[in-house]
Amino acid sequence: MTEKALLVVSFGTSYAETRERTIGAIEQKLAERFPDRIVRRAWTSNFIIKKVAKTEGLTVDTPEEAFEKLAEEGVRDVIVQPTHLSDGYENQRMMKIVREYMNRFERIAVGRPLLFTAEDRDAVAHLMPQMCMGDSEEDRALLLMGHGSEKHPVPVYEELQESFAKAGVSNVFVGTVEGTPSFEDAKALLERSGYRKVVLAPLMIVAGDHAINDLAGEEDSWRSILNGEGYQTEVILKGLGEYAQIQDLFAEHAAQAETI
Repeated sequence: MTEKALLVVSFGTSYAETRERTIGAIEQKLAERFPDRIVRRAWTSNFIIKKVAKTEGLTVDTPEEAFEKLAEEGVRDVIVQPTHLSDGYENQRMMKIVREYMNRFERIAVGRPLLFTAEDRDAVAHLMPQMCMGDSEEDRALLLMGHGSEKHPVPVYEELQESFAKAGVSNVFVGTVEGTPSFEDAKALLERSGYRKVVLAPLMIVAGDHAINDLAGEEDSWRSILNGEGYQTEVILKGLGEYAQIQDLFAEHAAQAETI
């Protein structure tokens, strides 16, 4: 029995075909980075947990259930690494749960979400163009779709746009489905840039419903709207979790986890 564990906390996804290429791949990278720890999965979305249980017979723990099992198994030291993009509602809710279990373990340390610090955002800003467009990015723009939130807004998307500017990247634009900056905000920047060829990609760990329908769907999607305005578009339906560079960043965040 090991006394050390690594709990990987994700929002979750009901898209089985992309699950292991994203969440699973991050978990595998973390397992390789921390061979002395048992690695466990937990999701924060109760809706998705119930959905995959019903449709796939797949059992996924909530963070509370995962902590209870680890405590019962005699684990004393836990690193919690979220696969969240930012310190938004889901991450803050996770942190509340973590604090409730502090006294059940000798040590709990928590790693940062992907875009937590300015340095994190700068690192991702340097990686994204190459990851999504390769070496032939000169004549094309990259439009990224984040999730965003009207109820629980965070400034991370505007801050990431600033990181692109700071890095001298003038052909990448960030919009969100449900928050700020909006698609219209990002499209206005795209129009001013003069680019007519656009690569669209999700700024989400998993390329799920929003990516498939809101980004790349046949009607009223970002792609269809841009096509209707004369842009030449290409869609990359890869979640951030599929990229080895992003997996490495999460592993580094776990290595830098801070004890609470």
